[in-house]
Amino acid sequence: MSTLPLAGPAAAAVPSAVAALRRSLPSIVLATLVGAFLLASPALDGVVYGDGSWVSYGTAPGASSGYVLAALVVVVVGVLLGRAHPVWATVLVLLPFLGYAWLGWWAYGWWLALVAVAMLAALDGPVRAVVPVVAAVGVALWFCAAPVVASVPIGLTDSGSGSGFSAYVFVAHVVAVGAAVSLAAAAGSSARSRARTRAAESQERRALEVESAAAERARLARDLHDVVAHHVSLVVVRAESAPFQYPDLDDDAREVLAAVAADGRQALGELRQVLTVLRRSEAADGAERAPQPGAQDVDALVAAARDAGQEVRVSGAWRDIDEPTGYVLYRVVQECLTNARRHAFGEPVDVELRSDARGVGLVVRNAFTQPAPERPVVPGRGLVGMRERVEALGGLLDVRTAGGQFVVEALIPDRSSDAPVAGPGNRA
Repeated sequence: MSTLPLAGPAAAAVPSAVAALRRSLPSIVLATLVGAFLLASPALDGVVYGDGSWVSYGTAPGASSGYVLAALVVVVVGVLLGRAHPVWATVLVLLPFLGYAWLGWWAYGWWLALVAVAMLAALDGPVRAVVPVVAAVGVALWFCAAPVVASVPIGLTDSGSGSGFSAYVFVAHVVAVGAAVSLAAAAGSSARSRARTRAAESQERRALEVESAAAERARLARDLHDVVAHHVSLVVVRAESAPFQYPDLDDDAREVLAAVAADGRQALGELRQVLTVLRRSEAADGAERAPQPGAQDVDALVAAARDAGQEVRVSGAWRDIDEPTGYVLYRVVQECLTNARRHAFGEPVDVELRSDARGVGLVVRNAFTQPAPERPVVPGRGLVGMRERVEALGGLLDVRTAGGQFVVEALIPDRSSDAPVAGPGNRA
């Protein structure tokens, strides 16, 4: 059983989920370490201070144990929030210290949680770690200046401040906080530098891809010019020179040849415009620039088809529409008339212009030269190009056979004015 690769929003969500997990991983690791340290630290009770040292303690009763467990949850949540909200995380971690007056001791893991919050905040910049660093240094100062006891996994500990301020212990705590925050800030800076490098490399790759695509378009433009322009210009030259080579031609033949030459020159002009776009240059081979055709040019397109002997019947009207929509509809009509001349010459072509609340569009119908059964239409390059243009604007294109006719129906959403205007259908 084969599986299809992810595409669209699902594919984009995978890197986002990986990035979110990578960003939250330090918070999860530090919260786990702090939680494990607190779980291993006993809840003390009956602490007795005598002769300048803590001489006895016991296991805390149920009420104290409940407070310790609640404090553990609050502290772990605070560490998890440390990277996103360092100030609020610091407030959460400081809350359990309020119970010291009741407990008579505090858990050393709470202070470690403040250091963890400072490290997480420093990952995104040292300035973000100011509040938790100040809080951690303040707690260390209190611990070293007052005769207080803290719970650690091996039992209890103090700073030796019973005989005065423990300066060496305080300096050790400050150095530990500074070292931890400095390492975290360096790690965060390195990660951001690598991310910027990856972004620069990605932009460079995209620039190379764009440059390669432009070079390929230029090559295709040269090939099209060498092949198509050569043959079309040859047709134009032959059509224009035929009256001089054959002076006995009647007026009708001369008129037809003149029309062929005019169509050829128009085709060459449009080809030059397309090649200019492909080359993306300001003056590719001196090609003249001109506005792209739009809905207002459908009249001329239909008139040219009628002059070439094609029966085209137009009905309906379009309202005012924007230039991209008009251009796409013009190309759809052009391709439909070309296909009708190639595959059903002599058969009439019905073009119905539509404009309603859903948008603007058209329906083109022409009969087969020979009766054909109902069958799906195998799209060629022209039909594929029509579909791509229509769908690029959020529209729909339906190509089918029905009742012995070849039917092309296009609909493009349009938010322009709903007031109908005079169109080719009103002047047919």
